[in-house]
Amino acid sequence: MMFSKAYRKIFCSAILLLLAGCATVPKAPQFFRPGVQLETLTAAVSVSVKTPTGGTGGNGYLAYRKPDRLRLVMLTPFGTTALEFCTEGDRATLAIPSKDVAYVGAVADLPEGNGMQVWRLMSWAVEADPLYDPALPGTVARSDAGGGRYLAYYGDDGLLERKVTEEGDTVHYRDYQSIDGAPLPSVMEFSDTRGVRVKVTLKEPEINQPLEDAAFSPHLEGLSITPLSQFRGM
Repeated sequence: MMFSKAYRKIFCSAILLLLAGCATVPKAPQFFRPGVQLETLTAAVSVSVKTPTGGTGGNGYLAYRKPDRLRLVMLTPFGTTALEFCTEGDRATLAIPSKDVAYVGAVADLPEGNGMQVWRLMSWAVEADPLYDPALPGTVARSDAGGGRYLAYYGDDGLLERKVTEEGDTVHYRDYQSIDGAPLPSVMEFSDTRGVRVKVTLKEPEINQPLEDAAFSPHLEGLSITPLSQFRGM
């Protein structure tokens, strides 16, 4: 009986030490190569949109190619396409198959206040700026492809934390991961001065792989084409 009690004490102590050791094991440090920029990006995405009048969300996939090609496809719970949003330069296409319509026009024609305007920030969010550069100072002033001024903020670890335009539009970069030494945030959070908040979570990303033009072409067969300025919501 004494042996049994002693054995139980030793066994319990060993388990506690093991659990304590597991709880304190640090994560392996991630290696990032300075100055690496995104040339292309593909990923599954989870999107959450909050506006002053409500919110929505869903899953889909995203493709980006430098300097200005972007395609976002959001899916229904049944796996069919709910919408496609594509940009090339200052042009945008929003296709909604369930309504048999595609809206085409300038990115600036996207309506304000319902979350769609924030999508014009997607290309800007991943263009130009190195995501990691330990030699950069904390704050860097830059101009985007359209000549707009913004500030890029880097943390003490050299990772890009956020960018802010002169108008107050902001993107935050969170939860970085290393892909063959290239840094990529797992989460991007967008906000504007109209109270719109968009959170984009990237899953299974691939970067800097060749992407053909077809990867950015929306499916418009059977859809009527309407000016983007006439879009009033889903």
